[in-house]
Amino acid sequence: MSKKLFLSIVTVALLGIAFFGCSSEEYTTAKLALQQKEWDRAEEFLAKAMAVETDNPEIPYQLGEQIYARNKDWVKMNEMFEKALSLDPERSILMGPTVREYVDNSRDKYWVPAYNEAVNIFQKAGSAVDSTERLAVLEETLVKFKIAASINPGEAQNHASMAKCYVSLNDLENALKEIEKSVKIDPDNPVVVIAAGQIHSQNNDCVKSIYYFKKAVMLEPNSSSSIRSLASIYYECDDLDGAIVTYESAISKETDSKIKCDLYFNLGVLYNQIDDFVLAEENFMLVMDLCPDDVEAIVGIAQVFENAEKWRQAERFYKQLIAIDPDTPSHYKGMARVLLRQGEQEEAQYYYEKSKNVGF
Repeated sequence: MSKKLFLSIVTVALLGIAFFGCSSEEYTTAKLALQQKEWDRAEEFLAKAMAVETDNPEIPYQLGEQIYARNKDWVKMNEMFEKALSLDPERSILMGPTVREYVDNSRDKYWVPAYNEAVNIFQKAGSAVDSTERLAVLEETLVKFKIAASINPGEAQNHASMAKCYVSLNDLENALKEIEKSVKIDPDNPVVVIAAGQIHSQNNDCVKSIYYFKKAVMLEPNSSSSIRSLASIYYECDDLDGAIVTYESAISKETDSKIKCDLYFNLGVLYNQIDDFVLAEENFMLVMDLCPDDVEAIVGIAQVFENAEKWRQAERFYKQLIAIDPDTPSHYKGMARVLLRQGEQEEAQYYYEKSKNVGF
């Protein structure tokens, strides 16, 4: 016998000891059945082995992974995984990683494709040809997300995604139930917390929506997006002081000039609403400094000054709008209105007539 052949036989023998050695007769029989893909027999003897080797987490893990996951019986799979974890999550099994690592890897292996399938179906709702097709897509999406949740019950994204699906179905009651489950599973996940704030906002619950957006800011204190969301909620809930303070905080964190323009504009509107016209004008000027050609912002500024009966300031911005965007009739109409308010009837008539001739 050659030395090479002898070593091969020794290696096989050692593997046999690793696979079958130090096991009960029941577990040894189960392992052999697994090797031979005799799944019913393997299930039978794994169950028997579990009754004999009551402290061995490898056996319930094998039953969950090799039998119940194969049959897509996710409930029983997770029952076995939890049993294995309860025995010893840090024990090394199957000549490799720990029980916890095996369980996490197994759940991810089945959960990720199931969750992605649900997400892909959800995205089709936006392109549905009519309400009937959209309803069918959303209902199918819910079924798929529920399957994903049964595979990995500890994944908060399952319930957050189901909550968004229920929102699309105008079912706020179930949306709220699902988002609260998500928060309970992963209370410090900013994505989940923000989703909770958004859904409570849609339910007109100012107390809870503010609570969740404040928590999102606490979790990500440097996130301009979270701070802006909180400021918007304060505004929606008629807490103008809270909105002003939060917008100012958002500005201090923001680096994108376009977003800063929006924040300064919102501050200008807020200061105008509390009759602080000096700070309102100051913020509007900051918008113009950063984004001098932002037509939408200039329209807003002109309208705010017009509403505040500051005719000359409004006139200035309507003139600027006409210079930037001369084919929009509403700019000329705005100019006509503020000129008329200043007693400039002839000039106002000119701009009014002009508004009827442009844009064609």
